[in-house]
Amino acid sequence: MRVLLSILSLLTIFQNKDNHEVLVEDYQKRMGHFIESKSDSCIILANQLYEFSNLKGFPFGKVIAYETKGMYYEIVEGRYDKAGIEYLNALKVAEKEKLPYLAEVYHSLAVMYHTSDNYLKARKYYLEAYKYALKHKNRELQKKCLINLGSIHSSIHEYDKAESLFLRSLNIKELSDFNYDLYANLGNLNMRKKNYKKAVEFFEKASNRDSINYDSERNLRFLMDGKAALNDSTGMSSILERAKKSFESEVSSREKSLMANSISAYYQKFGFYKEALEFKNQYLKIYEELKEKQRDDIVYEVEAKFDSERKEEKLKRLQFEKEQQNKLYLVLFITGLILIGSTSFFLYKNRKKNKQLSNQKAILETTLNEKNILLKEVHHRVKNSFQIVSSLLFLQSQDVNHKEAKLAIKEAENRVRSMVLIHQKLYNKDEVIGIESVEYFSDLINDIFESYNTLPSKVKLNLDIERLVLDIYTITPLGLIFNELITNSIKHAFLSIQKEYSLRVSFKKNGDLLILEVHDNGEGFSGDINENSFGIKLMKALSKKIKAELKYDLTLNQGTKAILTIHKFKVLS
Repeated sequence: MRVLLSILSLLTIFQNKDNHEVLVEDYQKRMGHFIESKSDSCIILANQLYEFSNLKGFPFGKVIAYETKGMYYEIVEGRYDKAGIEYLNALKVAEKEKLPYLAEVYHSLAVMYHTSDNYLKARKYYLEAYKYALKHKNRELQKKCLINLGSIHSSIHEYDKAESLFLRSLNIKELSDFNYDLYANLGNLNMRKKNYKKAVEFFEKASNRDSINYDSERNLRFLMDGKAALNDSTGMSSILERAKKSFESEVSSREKSLMANSISAYYQKFGFYKEALEFKNQYLKIYEELKEKQRDDIVYEVEAKFDSERKEEKLKRLQFEKEQQNKLYLVLFITGLILIGSTSFFLYKNRKKNKQLSNQKAILETTLNEKNILLKEVHHRVKNSFQIVSSLLFLQSQDVNHKEAKLAIKEAENRVRSMVLIHQKLYNKDEVIGIESVEYFSDLINDIFESYNTLPSKVKLNLDIERLVLDIYTITPLGLIFNELITNSIKHAFLSIQKEYSLRVSFKKNGDLLILEVHDNGEGFSGDINENSFGIKLMKALSKKIKAELKYDLTLNQGTKAILTIHKFKVLS
């Protein structure tokens, strides 16, 4: 009742379109304030704005109400399922009314998928947003889209494409406030390329204290990562204090968890294990809460329903036009050609048969979608279980002082992470039956390198991997064997801190065989291979599952080459 009275009072004040827009802007500011303070009053105001806009027939207000509720659920509560529903409702209204703000809604939806690491979905909606931003000459949104598209290409290791997009964004000079995010992305790009010094230079710009805002403070976590990679602790006391204050005041649960993880990693790098464990525990607590709330499958279901409704409306229009055309044909048929009567009957029977086939196809598609949703849920739960095991192993290692025991736990943690990565990728893709080799091997080797803090920073990586989609029964044992081979190089080959090392990985399909080669230029074997070691036994057992042969080339002048020849595998595409 109080909401209705409030709306009625507003109706007497705002009587034209311009005043409606002023009202919406006022509501946006107030709702934004409530999001920053984590207050659910934001939802009350959004519902009030929706009712007012609905009564006045002002669709823009309805779109803003839906979008703001989506932002609240995403940023404050971390509920991606509820956020996705609100964003898609906003998209539906904006599309129907052909509003220029449609570009902003596409961008909000893309950001949600981006933050949940679903890069394909995010890229799809960023491109839609950019298309409409160009159409309506919205340079601010053009810049944001270019930055975020560059971030996606950087994450999937398409570095040249990413850098090109970042530079295009940088050329939009009048919107310098967005450069904090841009510098952070350029820094992350250089981190992935192992250019740590250049990365830190960008991170320092991204976290410039002279212009403190949300972006500059959030970017402190990147600066800590870069400093840790350089083994550089100079000037970090004040940076850590700023990072802790940012952690305490952060609204977004996701950003809060990332900041805690970066602080923990920095402390661990420089031997402050008590502080590292404290922030690692906070990270794990927030991470698990987020994963409980992030039900992407529900978002996919709503999105599929939304797409289906759009297609259904288009089919209805086509059907109406067809019915009008059929009426005209019927008049002509009745004019005197008896033969057309039999033809009409034939067309009717044929249409009925086509309708039956269409219904059968719809049933099959529905069944397939349901199967995919169930499979995604299975991969989601398996991934979470593996993640918990990995986290427990990490925590256990912090309490172990024996060097060999600590190393054994670290190796077990890496083996688990190789399987976490598989189910993570299956869960984040529309197709839940295969893993793409380039992305998987690249991410896995980066994970392994990052897990060994004592690894020299000057290891030149050369990845020559053929792009194949492999089924889970092939990639699971293959990923574990790959993990062992890379770990062996790190433990036994790269021993000197004075020498520059290189590691080459080749993965190719050769006729009826898959061939994986891992070649380092390290110290090489000084004797026979220890056949009784757990790692060797594990690789032999896994090799049997894919009918593979593992051989070592020990005749090289320098280093070791491991060659895995696989006979039993399934390539999906």
